Amino acid sequence: MADDGAAEKKTPGEKSSPAEKDGEDSPFNFVTVDGDVFMRFPIANMSVADHVRSIRNMPMREDDIVIAAFPKCGTHWMWEVTQMLAKGKAEHDSRPKQMVMVEFTPVEDFEPVPSPRVINTHLFPRQLSRELVTKRSRVVHVIRNPKDVAVSMYFHLLQMKGFQDDGVLDLARGFLHGGISPGSFLDYFAYMKEMTQWQREHPEVPVINIYYEDAKKDLVKCVRQLAEFLKVDASDQLCEDIADQCSFKKLKQADETVKVKDKAPDNPIFKDGSLKKMFRKGEVGDWKNYFTAELSEEFDRVVPENLKGCDLKIQYTI
Repeated sequence: MADDGAAEKKTPGEKSSPAEKDGEDSPFNFVTVDGDVFMRFPIANMSVADHVRSIRNMPMREDDIVIAAFPKCGTHWMWEVTQMLAKGKAEHDSRPKQMVMVEFTPVEDFEPVPSPRVINTHLFPRQLSRELVTKRSRVVHVIRNPKDVAVSMYFHLLQMKGFQDDGVLDLARGFLHGGISPGSFLDYFAYMKEMTQWQREHPEVPVINIYYEDAKKDLVKCVRQLAEFLKVDASDQLCEDIADQCSFKKLKQADETVKVKDKAPDNPIFKDGSLKKMFRKGEVGDWKNYFTAELSEEFDRVVPENLKGCDLKIQYTI
């Protein structure tokens, strides 16, 4: 049995899923900690349970900025935009995004990061630091339509160990009906419901909801909105320069040429030890290339039911 940081010993409150036979490196070998379902985060010398509990107690700062999003909703994109605004320069950060992602980074590694820290996560709000509320750190929540998320997730999961590939349509149906892993980091609808409720319960925490589709339509406008939300002095020229540097083409180029990836440890959940292809297409409406008319209609019928009460502006085309 592979070592999850605790040499086969389970931390109290931690239970493995039945998928252990597939290897503990597989993200689909879920671990249940205090009632929540997590993937096996590759943190050296620390169990999954100890790591997720340390996140709950992570010291936050009032000027922290947290990019929060369900996977494949544009986290990388908005992280780059936000860190450029925070620095006041349209320059790509040499660090890979995962180096400031709470799931993959020991809490103590955030301590020396200078303010303002631009942190990112796919965790549910209840799983984040309690001080996110008490310190009133700013939250940038990124939202993308579920049809495109399902397709993008399929191609992302293809790179992971233990993924059973039954085709994009099968994955999309499971995604729609919560069949991938209900209540886990792969449950889009549970995430959106909780994020909506969390915002209602904590109006004192400054949150901006950024729609992927709106950013694709007018990224300069999106950058200006973020600058206003972050209360940073950003000239029109800087906003235009940031939008240019954060075009899909230039983000992909930077991922291949600017990022110093040997700064980040190998990630055993991926087949080749690291994520080789983060940026695929970055389009709105790519789902049309894969969905049948029947599946599209099923999404149109079920998604509003699954998101009832969330008041989200879902856009499948632009």
